[in-house]
This record gives sequence, C-alpha cells and structure tokens, in this order.
Amino acid sequence: MGISSSLNAGVSGINASGTQIALIADNIANVNTPGFKTSRAEFQDVLAGNLGGVGGAGQVGAGTRVDGVNQIFTQGSLESTGVTTDLAVDGDGFFMVQDVNGRYYTRAGMFRLDNQQVLVNEQGQNVLGFGITNGVPNGALGNIDLSAVSNLPSATTQVDVSVNLSPSAPVITAGFDPLNPALTTNYQTGIRVFDSLGSAHNVQVYFRRTANPNEWEWYAGTQRGDLDMTALGMAQGGAGAQTQFVVAQSGTLTFDTNGTLLSEDNTALSLARDADGDGVLDAPAATAQTWPWSGGAASGTIAFDFGTPVASGGTGADLTTQFGGGNFVRLVDQNGYSSGSLQAISIEDDGSVMGSFSNGQTQLLAQIALARFASNDGLDRSGRNNYLETIESGQAIVGAPSQSAFGKVRSGFLEQSNTDLADQFVKLIVSQRAFQANTRTISTTNELLAQLVQLGN
Repeated sequence: MGISSSLNAGVSGINASGTQIALIADNIANVNTPGFKTSRAEFQDVLAGNLGGVGGAGQVGAGTRVDGVNQIFTQGSLESTGVTTDLAVDGDGFFMVQDVNGRYYTRAGMFRLDNQQVLVNEQGQNVLGFGITNGVPNGALGNIDLSAVSNLPSATTQVDVSVNLSPSAPVITAGFDPLNPALTTNYQTGIRVFDSLGSAHNVQVYFRRTANPNEWEWYAGTQRGDLDMTALGMAQGGAGAQTQFVVAQSGTLTFDTNGTLLSEDNTALSLARDADGDGVLDAPAATAQTWPWSGGAASGTIAFDFGTPVASGGTGADLTTQFGGGNFVRLVDQNGYSSGSLQAISIEDDGSVMGSFSNGQTQLLAQIALARFASNDGLDRSGRNNYLETIESGQAIVGAPSQSAFGKVRSGFLEQSNTDLADQFVKLIVSQRAFQANTRTISTTNELLAQLVQLGN
C-alpha cells in the first residue's frame, strides 16, 4: 500500500461518478415518461487495508464503488388528459398487463380499446381485471374484453303512476266500455312498457269515478294486436280490430276525506269485452290480470303502484291523490327496457368499468385490478414502463382499487415521471465536479511518480 493506491482510488471515483452521471442522464431522459420512477446510485466506500494501530487510526480507504441502484417510488403528479381509458394509480399499486411472454406490472396507464374491443396498453399487452358475475366482481383475473358486451332486455314488472284525480269530476253512471274507453272514463294517461324480448308496447291507464264517494276505478290495457288474445280466451280478430283497446288489468282506488289514498285494490273488475273482435261487446267476464304479449314474448304480470295507501301504513299522499285543481299526471314510470348496445364507458375510482347503453341503462362490465408488493425496490425493470416480480419484491398481492392498502384509480389522468429536474441538474453538477476531481487525483499521482523516477538520474 503506497502512493500507487491513490491511482486505484481515483479510478474508482471516476467509475462511480460515471455511473452516477449515467443514472442522472436516464432520469432526465425520462422526465416525460408516464409512470417513470427516478433512479439513484447508492455509494459505498472501499477499505484498502490497515497500517496498524487500534480502531480506525491506521485504516486507509481505497476509493468508492456503486453498491446498488434503487428507484424512488414516490407518487408522481397526475396530469389530466380527458381520455377515459387513460388511468393513473393515486396511491400504492401497479396495473397488471400480460402478453404471451408473461405478466408485467406498470404505473403507466396509457390504455386504449383495440380493434377487438379489448383494453390494452400502447405495446398491445392486455390489461388485467376482474370479471363480473351477477352484477358484482367475481375475483377472477382476465382480459377486459368488451367485444360481446350488450345489455339484455328486461320485461316491465312495475309501473308507478302518480296522478291527481279531481273530486269534482262527474260521476259516470254508464259502465266502462273498452270499445269507447275515452267516453266512459274521466281521465287517462299512457306509458310505454317492454316485454321479455324488449319490444315496446303502449299501455293506457283509464280512470273512472264511480257513484261511491271518493272511489275510482282504473283500467290498464293496450291494443289487441299487442296481445296474444287466445291466452285471454278471446279471438285475435281481423286486421281492423288490431288497434282495439283490450283491458289486461284493473282495480279500484279509494280516498279519504283529506284526498289521500286510503286503499288500492288490484282485484280484477268484471266488465264486458269484445271476445271475438267484431266490435260488439259480449257478456261480462273478469279481466285476466296478466299480459300475454304477442310476438313470442313471455307472458308477464305488472304491478301497478299508485302510492302507499294509509291502510298499508303510508301517508297516502306520495303518488296518487284526490285534491282539487283538476285531473293531471305528476309522474309515470316503469322498470323495463329494451336491449341496448354499448355507447360509452366510464371508469370509477374503485376501478369499476361502467358501460352506458343505447337503451339508457348502465351496467358494470369489469373492474380494473391492481397489484402491490412487500418491496417495490425489489422489482426488476424490464423496459417499456414495465416491471417484473422477483424474489426480492415478494409475490404480488392482487386486489381492487380503493380497498385495503390499494390506491384509487383516476380515469382521464396519467401519472407523470417523479423526476425533479432541478434536483437532477444539481446532482449532475456535483457528479461532474467529482469526476473532474478524481481525474485530478490521478494526474497528481502521476506527477509524483514521475518525480520518483527522476530520483535515479
């Protein structure tokens, strides 16, 4: 150990500074790379030997070396892009992507739907998420494939009717005539309902004030051509009879002296009907209280809800009332819908991929999955913004965003590089000076060795 050891120390300093400059160059080069995490060199001194003595009194160093390169996994800032499929993790976790070579983990959420309607990243790797069973995530990882997504039709099973029926409406003494419903009722309103195939049907609800105080009858039905008349024990009738009104459901409403709904009775009313479709009313018969739709759809029942009557524990004033001011409709609603095609998607903070369909419905299609690790520092960079799981990182813990220790998913944002340019330039200056100083150490040692060589002359 002598003066020549300073050469080795200088060389180690040059090498270490060169590595540091290379890392800084990489950090600066990736300042615009989404999800990039800054790297730093961790230096370690090298001990050449001991001149003797106790403790560190006789120890001489032999320079430095880079003991390791670690990435700093601090949160990068989130930049708004306005693109629904651009995603950022706000907190802990990595997106999972997969191709034929295996599974990768990334913080870069530049995703898109490819020509097969599969969610992929810019490299064409499939983004992984949870499938949906019975409207909830099933925990099974797989590709987020929206190619076969559709919203199936749902038959109407509930109709909510909110009307005011005037107490001053005249009492109609003549019986209800389904061939002339408008002339034998006081008020009517319509609503479009759907059968099991998603076909729409126009239903009319007629209200008729009776001779009993505060009592009204209601009749709901549709055109003869919309129903399978055989199921109602009636003939289908000729072409001219297809627009004829046919009652499928009926009942009574009673009000108290305050005009609030006292009771609603869905018991079928007995009324005459045109059984053969010839335009002449036949003998009275009970209505079927069912809707046997035509066109191959399944028969169904519809619950008509006019409010929560006082007799059932309600206020009687939430939907249908009998107040002064004339007959008018407040609301008519139903729960059926036709089939729909996917029009747009949105992604929630918990990773839920929601689809908006042409029939006005929304549906949960999938859920973005995240992975986290016991040690992010142990992950292996594989390029293209991806990481690989290693023994040092620990096995991936898979879960849903916004749950447990997982961060939230921000749709329409990208996480930017966490490289601090000001900090990197300061480190670059320091590393440059360190490199120059180490070259000066070598040149100085060289001059001293040259003096020793001249001692022999």
